[in-house]
Amino acid sequence: MPGPRSVRHPGCIRAGKAGNQGLARPTGLRALGRKSVHVAQRPGGRRSLVWRSALRRPGASCNVSRIRWSRVGSIRSRAATLACVLLVLLGPVSCGGGSASGTEGGRGGTLTVLAASSLTDAFGELEKRFEERNPGVEVRQSFESSSTLLAQIQQGAPADVFASASEEEMETATKEGLVEGETRVFVKNREIVMVPKDNPANIQDFRDVAKPGVRLVLAQEDVPAADYAVEILGKANNEYGGDFKQDVLSNVVSREADVRASVNRVVVGDADATFGYASDYTPDIRDRVEVVPIPPDLNIIATYPIAALEDAEEPDLAREWVDLVTGEEGQRVLDKWGFEPAS
Repeated sequence: MPGPRSVRHPGCIRAGKAGNQGLARPTGLRALGRKSVHVAQRPGGRRSLVWRSALRRPGASCNVSRIRWSRVGSIRSRAATLACVLLVLLGPVSCGGGSASGTEGGRGGTLTVLAASSLTDAFGELEKRFEERNPGVEVRQSFESSSTLLAQIQQGAPADVFASASEEEMETATKEGLVEGETRVFVKNREIVMVPKDNPANIQDFRDVAKPGVRLVLAQEDVPAADYAVEILGKANNEYGGDFKQDVLSNVVSREADVRASVNRVVVGDADATFGYASDYTPDIRDRVEVVPIPPDLNIIATYPIAALEDAEEPDLAREWVDLVTGEEGQRVLDKWGFEPAS
């Protein structure tokens, strides 16, 4: 992820260039570690240079008062430069008419959230609310399978928050020291079978998924939604007997990157059925998809944990996001999008 853009203000120069001493980067200041320090060049400084160049031109005229003024202007310029540098190091400052923070009236910063694809809609709504209550803050989110997101975190991808659709991935992240503080289970979900509106395979109940010729799409192995589906089939095999689980799995014609991708195959009519979450049955697809419920005694309850990450670049924003998701407001939004409360 690219670092914050450094905004050069009108009439400003970068500390460390000619005429200025280079500044040692302060320790412990995360924001200044990635931003250039800009210092205003006051008009007196520019005018001083003009007077000096005039003295070198043949025939140029000047007088003592102008030479003295030039020196005073130069001293004032250097003093103003030093004062500006100190103020920038100590906190936000307007230098040369600009804003050192690059944000008008806001705290600034970019919060990066890695979340399971089934959270796309709910977290999309919470993103808007978070940015509204934190002017100047940008929320960037990546929605993929929990296993893919874990791999990205393990490989050092810059991120502040991890929200998983399975406790297994979060437990791995915790054991590897990738999580800061405690993890919180913030919501639950259940699996359903989804079929196209016209239902070409005539799937009327859960058992029909095992019929020969059904084009079934699942998420990739190790994706929580697919793992839950296989677990459900194992329980159903004990209930229905025979080779129910194997009959269903033999109908799989495609494995998709995550649960939202597998649901989309049904939405566009490329598959007869898929296993997804109740939260994936969103308003925008209800005119194209039907739900076939899974018997409660066979279903699996998915638990979703969330945590700030150890290497978060914005740890304060990360904690605020977790508090929003787990708080009353966040829970109302999640309920709206088909999730069940954690407790």
